[in-house]
Amino acid sequence: MIQVWSQMFFDDGSVTQGLRFPAEWLDEQYAFKIDEVADMLMKSANRDEGWLLIWGAGNMVFNHYPTAFSDKTPLESNS
Repeated sequence: MIQVWSQMFFDDGSVTQGLRFPAEWLDEQYAFKIDEVADMLMKSANRDEGWLLIWGAGNMVFNHYPTAFSDKTPLESNS
């Protein structure tokens, strides 16, 4: 199984530990899994906002995840 690496970055320069997950989660049908990864990483750092970087399997994805109480949707930037 091919896996990708993810890490959450925060405005103060801190980062979470890395987390690997199956590359197939990058497929649109599993988009909810990426949100779960972001939520888990933010909770591990006791944060409610940050930037999720995912790389591997020929992809690099950088998404902003706002506070849980925001009505905004994540801003997406793909390379």
